[in-house]
Amino acid sequence: MLIADKSMKKIIFPVLMVCLLFFTCNTTEVSLDDLKETGQVEAALRKTSFSKGVNFSQWFEAATAHEIPFTMYGEQDFADLKSLGADVIRLPIRMHSMTGGAPDYTLDPLFLKFLDIAVDWAEKYELYLIIDNHSFHPVNATSDDVDSVLLPVWAQIARRYNDRSEYVLYEILNEPHGISDERWGEIQEMAIETIRKYDRKHTIIVGGTDFNSVSKLHSIPDYSDTNLIYTFHFYDPFLFTHQGASWSPPMEYLSKVPFPANKKKMPKLHRKLKGTWIENSLSNYEHDAASSMLLSTLDRVTAFSRERDVPVFCGEFGVYIPQSPPEDRVVWYEFVAGALDRRNISRTSWDYFGGFGIFDNDGKNFDSDINTAVVRALRFTPPLQNPHSKQPLTSGFTLFDDYPARENPAWYWGDEDAEFSFYETDAAEGEFAIRWENAGRYNGFRFNLDRKGNLSGLAEAGYCVEFLARADKPVRFDVRFINPESPSSNPWRMSYTINADVLPPDGQWHKIRIPFQDMREQGAWVGSKQRWLNPQGKFSWEQVNRLEFAAEHNDMKGCKVWFDSIKIAEP
Repeated sequence: MLIADKSMKKIIFPVLMVCLLFFTCNTTEVSLDDLKETGQVEAALRKTSFSKGVNFSQWFEAATAHEIPFTMYGEQDFADLKSLGADVIRLPIRMHSMTGGAPDYTLDPLFLKFLDIAVDWAEKYELYLIIDNHSFHPVNATSDDVDSVLLPVWAQIARRYNDRSEYVLYEILNEPHGISDERWGEIQEMAIETIRKYDRKHTIIVGGTDFNSVSKLHSIPDYSDTNLIYTFHFYDPFLFTHQGASWSPPMEYLSKVPFPANKKKMPKLHRKLKGTWIENSLSNYEHDAASSMLLSTLDRVTAFSRERDVPVFCGEFGVYIPQSPPEDRVVWYEFVAGALDRRNISRTSWDYFGGFGIFDNDGKNFDSDINTAVVRALRFTPPLQNPHSKQPLTSGFTLFDDYPARENPAWYWGDEDAEFSFYETDAAEGEFAIRWENAGRYNGFRFNLDRKGNLSGLAEAGYCVEFLARADKPVRFDVRFINPESPSSNPWRMSYTINADVLPPDGQWHKIRIPFQDMREQGAWVGSKQRWLNPQGKFSWEQVNRLEFAAEHNDMKGCKVWFDSIKIAEP
């Protein structure tokens, strides 16, 4: 998911009229009535076996199998998605990172264990599961010799799942880019042939270069295999769908771009966008965002489908939440989802829990945090919502025993030479422990506390952070609670430093208890502004976003630290 198709041609089929709504000074609502598609629409003649669903992002997109936050999704998420009316899940996997490396690229048994469980759940709820090889870098080009890892990986996957139900599908590689059409066509054909050596049953999804661009569909060879689906991604207009995206600089300085285009509502140009490609694109936005342009792109997809007599599939589409107007985001989804449906194009939106997802305010509660307007726009049926307030907690809870707790997904960030595992078998208790090794400065791991963020009652009652730990050398790192970062909130930190006095470097397990009242405010790093704020006494126990373990003071190269049984415990 990165680049939207920007090459537009003249309209091939009868197009629509754009009825611009005249707003009064008190009106901010944007309606789908502003976008009217009239005339006959030609649809793809061949349908896929599924119609609509979502991407389960962030789950298997870890750097190694031992960093997979497996409990981020569970069986209930499959059941919940099915209840919305979805029939397909696209599962992005950093598959090449799940191997032991050259020359054999053997897939990690832990990864396969987790993937087997996901396949089991999909089959149980009769949801198609696209095993999407999401091994790509948004900037670095796809290597001309990517076949050296692509082929052995797919050989292993095909051998393992060849006897599973037809609910399993294979997607060869997400968004190839920076590689020639000819070379990618050759590699993709080799991948198809490799899969077919072991699996003649399951459908394979293929795509073109330039990030699965619509403009590259015709550059995909006309493969002889008849059990293929041809995929593309749709993020037009890019200025709207990716405003605020930090991974696509300088988009992080763009916000409040409307959809449909409306000159009166266009944002003032941020000073850091002057002279950039965005400034020029904003001047062309009314043209690029016109519904006629967007629909002509989708009409090119159906023309390709009819010409080749093949099914087509939109693997990704969506709008980044943080800086896009919420009501305009709903309009875009209803417009695009409707246009795809009318053209007989199956789809999976990007994504479920993430920054493009169907939940509000970083929540993950299916019964209270669903954005019902977005869900309806996507042609799903949302559950009845019972909004809840974050009342002060009155009891402690576990963050990690053998796995990170379901309600508090865990994440790791670190240097390339650092090592981390959520599934170290040398545990103090139970099956698994956490191992943190060779950490660079500012490396760390965290537990999200969005759903249990009001710790004020526990702070007043004298609760503590409790965990088991052992170290083989002297180490120094911080354990800290952090407030959320938003336009109205800074990520203030409440920290406690662990050193050799607290955790002796004797290789033995020690129970560590950090009372909340022993922690001290350390300031805030405001990521959106790349700015450090000194302590101002503004940390709030009522609004805690996460708990972090971070090498804040220095690197811990050459050191190993193990953790187990992490919890918020009573005094």
